[in-house]
Amino acid sequence: MLNVLGMGVSLVYVLAVLGASGLLARRGWAAEATRKLVHIALGGWWLIAAAFFTSPVWAAALPAVFILVNGWAWRRTRLKFMGREGAEETPGTVYYAVSLTALALFSFGLGAPYVGALGVFCMAFGDGLAAVVGKRFGGAGAGKTVAGSVTMFLASLVSCVGVLVWGAVGGWQGAAPVFAGLSDVVGFAVATAIAVGLAAAATWFERVSPAGLDNVTVPLGVSGLFAVLLLPASWWTPGATGLLLSGAVAVMSLRLCLLTVPGALGAAAVGMLAFAFGGWPLWLLLMWFFGSSNVAARIVRKRRGVQSGGSPKRKGEARRLRQVLANSVPFLVCAAGFAVTGEPWLMVVSAGALAASTADTWASEIGIFSRNPPVNIVTRKPMQRGLSGGVSPLGLVATVVGAATSALLTMVLFPVFGFAVPVGLGAFLFIVACGVVGSLVDSLLGALLQAKYRAPDEGTGALVEASPSRGAGGYTLVSGFAWVTNDAVNLLSGIAVVALGLLIVV
Repeated sequence: MLNVLGMGVSLVYVLAVLGASGLLARRGWAAEATRKLVHIALGGWWLIAAAFFTSPVWAAALPAVFILVNGWAWRRTRLKFMGREGAEETPGTVYYAVSLTALALFSFGLGAPYVGALGVFCMAFGDGLAAVVGKRFGGAGAGKTVAGSVTMFLASLVSCVGVLVWGAVGGWQGAAPVFAGLSDVVGFAVATAIAVGLAAAATWFERVSPAGLDNVTVPLGVSGLFAVLLLPASWWTPGATGLLLSGAVAVMSLRLCLLTVPGALGAAAVGMLAFAFGGWPLWLLLMWFFGSSNVAARIVRKRRGVQSGGSPKRKGEARRLRQVLANSVPFLVCAAGFAVTGEPWLMVVSAGALAASTADTWASEIGIFSRNPPVNIVTRKPMQRGLSGGVSPLGLVATVVGAATSALLTMVLFPVFGFAVPVGLGAFLFIVACGVVGSLVDSLLGALLQAKYRAPDEGTGALVEASPSRGAGGYTLVSGFAWVTNDAVNLLSGIAVVALGLLIVV
């Protein structure tokens, strides 16, 4: 009955906030002002949730509905009073509802709503006030300002101190054990020290997160950091740790234009699963693939202009969600199998799939520097640089080195972190073989199946692999199948490596 009452009170509160904002907008308030009013006021809903809800499902129900409502409103540019004034529209309201839903499920599931309150209040009060102060003292179009960041830190500090001090005296369900045995003075000092760290983290996430993503990174980052560092370890700890680490990497990758926004969200999810299934070793292998591939891509971007023979702009761009998933699904499937069954060779095959992705990317990005044009892996005839299906001596060397580095890291990381996974010469050679075979299979599929087009503005006869945009005319499919993109080839080659590896070890 209490949950039903809580839902009713929550609905009345949310509708009252939205109604008041809409009314103020009609009376002449600026869209930015009404947007921030909603942003700040909705943070107070968490107090209602903590007072009434006893079930995580009930607590998450209303924000989950608003994920759909806000998504519809953003797509159709409804709810003008929640729009950004003079700035590019982002799905920040959708991210806000996503964060409330995730934290409701997590913290109410733990029986500790105060954990979610830490992140929610930093997002609502800290980020909300930071935008107001930053815009007031930073000037129009100033972006993230020092005044805004200082406000973000102070408001988050006050919010976190309030939550933790109230928890220390038993004001929040499930909070007292964190401060058990401490005097009032010591408890306040500990709460303040913790709050300083959380406020600093919230400020960093708000500062570096673009495109409205601070509505995800701030609340999940703050609550996740507190949970991982200060709550007893449990079944959720590896996943939360992986999400924190991968989220930080994804945000920085966005800043460096290495990932699109969907790609960054997907990469954070992939990193979370990698850590949950394979701990530090598998996560670090994933970071080696991602980091080394992007270093190679950046080198190519700087030097591609001096290469002869032309090269379609296929690699070295911000990675999209489907690119992230194409390189991740095969190794994650094996890692999940290891987590369920404990079969050590499944983890070796998972490392082999990552080695294949690393080797193929190194071959593509470094092989383009070959002095002579590549040759088609099937016909052995010279072909245009940069097209899938081509191989060169330099590319083959890069393939072997990329696979070998992944294999060497595997041999070092798993014993260091106490994983009972084969690390002998046989396992090393197996992973190297997976990497080399995966790269060659990728080239073979690229030559036989991947779509290649002649663009209407390519008077030189050069081919492109990027699919023509919807409505574009004049593109002629020269070879392959239209549905087989580079991402499809990467996924198929990863599946092939996993299948071949399992046939050998099972």
